[in-house]
Formats: sequence, C-alpha cells, structure tokens
Amino acid sequence: MSERKKISFGTDVKGGTRVGSAGADQQPRRSSNPTKPKSSFPPDAVSQARRARIEAAIGRAVPAFPVRGATPDQLAQAREISDLLKAEFGFRTPDRGLEGLEDGDVNWKEGKRPDYTVADLQYFLGKTKNHEKDSLEDTVENMVKTWEMEATHKLFEQWTTVDHGTYTVQANGGKVWTATESSWSGNYNWLLSTCDKSLYDNSEETFESSHGKFRYAFPEGFPWEVLEVLSPPPQVFFSWRHWANFAGDYKGHHGNGQLLTMTGFGLITLNDAMKVTNLQIFFDPDPFLKALKGELPPSALNEIGAAYGEPIASKPKEETSVAP
Repeated sequence: MSERKKISFGTDVKGGTRVGSAGADQQPRRSSNPTKPKSSFPPDAVSQARRARIEAAIGRAVPAFPVRGATPDQLAQAREISDLLKAEFGFRTPDRGLEGLEDGDVNWKEGKRPDYTVADLQYFLGKTKNHEKDSLEDTVENMVKTWEMEATHKLFEQWTTVDHGTYTVQANGGKVWTATESSWSGNYNWLLSTCDKSLYDNSEETFESSHGKFRYAFPEGFPWEVLEVLSPPPQVFFSWRHWANFAGDYKGHHGNGQLLTMTGFGLITLNDAMKVTNLQIFFDPDPFLKALKGELPPSALNEIGAAYGEPIASKPKEETSVAP
C-alpha cells in the first residue's frame, strides 16, 4: 500500500484551506408533523443500559435532545455533556468546515448557519472509533462530513469539496448521477436509488420530503463515522458506519429508541486539487429500511455489513481504550 500521509480537502468560501467534516446528522425542516402511530417495538433495554454506563462515566444525566429546534437551555446542556465526553474519552469535535462562517457568508438554504451542537453530542455518544488527529481516517471522516453539510445546507455552486465540472455520484453500481441531478434530488434519493421500491421509492420523494422522513424517524440525529481507510488519494476506499436511535416515526411505525446501524464502503476519487470528482457508495439499505418498518428486528442489523465494536463511551470501564 502507498505511504499513508496527512492530506487536506477543500477550501472555504473565504479562501482558506481546511479539513472538512459533517455527517448526515441534520436534515432540512418540514412544515407538518404526522400523527404519532403506535410503537412497533418493545422498549429498548440495550440502549437504556448503554446510556446508563455513559452517565456513570461522566457523572451526569444524559437527556435526549432534538437535533432540530433545541432550546438555548438544551443546547447549553448538550455542550456541557459533550465537553465532559471529550475530557473523559479524548474525543474531538468534528470539523465540518463551518469555523469562521457566519449567517451572511453563505447563501444557506434555511437562511442561517446550521447548528451541529446536538449532532456532535449524538456522534460522541455512539461512535465506535477514535481516530488519531490528522490521520487518514480522521481526515477522510471530516472531509465526508463537510461534503454532507454542504449537500444539506448550501446551494451547489457554493460547495467547496467537489470539482463542479466533473462531480458525479453512484450507489451500488447503479445509475451515475450528475452534479445537477444529485444536488437537486438530495443525498437520500441517490443513495437509496437501488433499494426495493416497496421500502423506499425515490421517484416519489423530493429533497425536502426525503430528508423529512428520516428527520422524523431520528429526532436525535443520524450520526456517521469512518471505520477504516484502506487506500490513500487519489482513490480513497473506506468503510463506514451510520446509526441512529429510532425514537420517532417512519411510515406508520414508531420506535422506542432502538439503535439501528448500517455499514458499508465508499470510494472517493479526487483530482490534483483534492476535490471530489466521483463518489461511489456500496451498502445494502434494505435491512435497515425493513427494521424501520417493523419487518426486521433491530438486532438483526448487527450481523449485516462491515465489522464494528461497542460505542466507546458506553463500554465497561476496563474495556475502554482511547487513542492518543
């Protein structure tokens, strides 16, 4: 394998080079809230036990906060808990390329700079890896998180992570989506373009409706992490994990906080300026969607996809190992 070296991706709108970050942790607002259906699942004892171990480790209760619409007091509490987790486990706040950007610096889709306070907390609570700062894994994770933040909150012409003239995306060897198609339709619609249409039909969804579906299913957020990077630029091949507590509603089914996890692989092709020219994602979305619809127990997802471990913050104390 080629020598692993420190790399950086992208340039912010003010011209400074930065390493990016931000997962599919946030989604645009939706105007109406559907009637809450009956739960399809029993209470999730596993998630409750994990949270209890985290609370014991930091000596503080960890309430559930909404990733969207949190009050100033909730945001302050989320920051306090995040600081305790960072001190206890050596975590670092993801770099989503937002540092120094204010409301007027970018034509934000929702009119203001997004706030990732609760998304960061959920990432800390559930992450299974603690990559060394500036390692290839750390850099790629931040780069993908920045790309996702831009795809969710910026107009395409203001993205800094991609080559605007050549950028394409593809899921599971299916249709190659152009920059215009993918940025207009939204990430969920191209990522889920190959799944069973009875589970998710992207022809019936818009950018807003697709994000709204998962925001209502996962009110605490939908964190994402890199597991391992297997090759350096210009073709970066990596494994990843996406997870959430299903505490909301999805197509008539209501969760009780069950942890749902999916994993997969990604291949990013970069040009000489370290801009993304092509992004390919490989994963099986059907089991995850079946679990959301109550057709598959959430525990079944643990046996599907790439290997990962127990969240760092909820491991028994003697098993916790923090990278330098």
